[in-house]
Amino acid sequence: MAKTGRVLFVCTGNTCRSPMAAALFRHLVSEEWSRELGGLEVASAGTAALEGMPASPEAVAVMARRGLDLSAHRARRLLPEMVREANWVLTMTEAQRSEVLRLVPEAGGHVFLLKYFPPGEDEPGPEHEVGDPVGKSEEVYEQVARELEQALRRVAGYLAELDCLGGGGVRVAVGADHGGFPLKKGLIEVLRQQDAEILDFGTDSEEACDYPDLALPVARAVAEGRADWGLLICGTGIGMSMVANKVPGVRAALCHDPYSARMAREHNDANVLCLGARVIGPGLAEEVLRSFMTARFAGGRHARRVDKLRAWEASRGTGGPAGPPVGGQAPG
Repeated sequence: MAKTGRVLFVCTGNTCRSPMAAALFRHLVSEEWSRELGGLEVASAGTAALEGMPASPEAVAVMARRGLDLSAHRARRLLPEMVREANWVLTMTEAQRSEVLRLVPEAGGHVFLLKYFPPGEDEPGPEHEVGDPVGKSEEVYEQVARELEQALRRVAGYLAELDCLGGGGVRVAVGADHGGFPLKKGLIEVLRQQDAEILDFGTDSEEACDYPDLALPVARAVAEGRADWGLLICGTGIGMSMVANKVPGVRAALCHDPYSARMAREHNDANVLCLGARVIGPGLAEEVLRSFMTARFAGGRHARRVDKLRAWEASRGTGGPAGPPVGGQAPG
């Protein structure tokens, strides 16, 4: 079953780079990753686009040589709702990325430079930008198309490996106490939009309850492999994270910003996300969740460090389950 999600490519005028990227990515998915990524929606927009402008003649010609037709393309100006509806927003330059974040400040967890995705550990530089070919020769457009093709192949390969896109049977254990119950309802809908299978351990109302009674079943479900990862919500997220991290094999991260959520996955292989409903609002909570879902464990030296934690757990002889392997079950 093909995974689902939305990828939005962004440039300035939406007449060359971003529509070229969208056309190339659709073609790449249909030719090589249709089974894994055939459910993806692909779109493009421009931060300063003039609505209805056609693609540049050079872009049309370069795409035609690849059997792709941009003659019907019409530019669209980037709107906040486009950013919020996308799982990944991929820009051509850092200036465009900054403009997207100015438009939707809370979207930092899923807005990236196209040539710097998936993000590395070093800061992006000029070499990660796709230059503007407007006003230049068709040969320059051809060079841009080759740059895009190389970057898009990396993007497709990365997304094809993600379990969190949905359609792959990812199972998410969810729990919240009375303080987190209202937020839990909204975030479950976000997960369902990604075709996730929800294991809901409660609570089911705002009647007072004790957070360990909700956190322990979720943590055990993750540690025992009955869920791929977990989501826990209370008033601050602190109690939930304390309880979850008592369960061997669980690496619960309390995150209230998209960057921390991404780093929890990439560097710490976190498998439970904890949120404080009284600390952040629903919009930011959704961005944090998306960042956690779409990140992937980086491995390398980080695997060595997480392995030390697992070895310590084993040496304690707690008798609990060993938990999933480092970098194994999703979220990403």
